Amino acid sequence: MVAKELGMSERTLQRRITEEGTTFRELLNQTRHELVREYLRDESVEITEAAFLVGYEDPNSFYRAFRAWEGKTPAEWRALNRGSKTKRS
Repeated sequence: MVAKELGMSERTLQRRITEEGTTFRELLNQTRHELVREYLRDESVEITEAAFLVGYEDPNSFYRAFRAWEGKTPAEWRALNRGSKTKRS
């Protein structure tokens, strides 16, 4: 689906990702991490909604991933970064 959106074959996308020294999974996780931090800064977005928006259907999987990324729960991270658009923790 991603390759199609980019107008290239799956193999070409795979080759380019490999040339960059990463994997599709790593890029996906990095993108999810960056996006969810932005969602959590917005207090109008519920934590479960943020998880769903970045592709997690199971809240437990999201909480495990978030704790691996940040070393704290989404609620703890949100409390420390509330309203911050430029702070990187």
